Amino acid sequence: MILISITGGTKSQRKLTERAARYMIRELLPRKRNLVLDVTIQNIKEKAMGYCDYVERDTFELTVHNKCSLYEYVSTIAHELTHLKQYAKGELATKIRKVYWKGEDMSDVPYSKQPWEKEANRVESDLAKKFIKEELELTIGLSKILSPRRSKWQPQDKDKII
Repeated sequence: MILISITGGTKSQRKLTERAARYMIRELLPRKRNLVLDVTIQNIKEKAMGYCDYVERDTFELTVHNKCSLYEYVSTIAHELTHLKQYAKGELATKIRKVYWKGEDMSDVPYSKQPWEKEANRVESDLAKKFIKEELELTIGLSKILSPRRSKWQPQDKDKII
């Protein structure tokens, strides 16, 4: 059973997050039947838009930034769930301040060259676009000016076209 709990954000964000997470988990891990995912939606002060943490076997925590466009929000979920897939398949592992990619210590590899980040960056756009088009039935252009914080994905006030 895939169990997803979500805290923070607006009711709209929580619904969107669950819908996106279930869709993307099916896409990334089609055979996965047991998984616990705790998602926190909050304002992240650092440069990152989100985080994925491995807790224990089949249990993960995601943190997603709450102040961005619908497109950025869904892309962040796709990016972080790609890391979840990497952890779940044993491709990515962290042990005592060390990071391992497919068994090799990659702790000293610069961020821009980390293979797990390269994969997540490559996957996020396609997966986010597929979800937005197929599930939300929105254009990508529109998703870039809409807010995930609103129930009907209305344009943010500052982005209204007059």
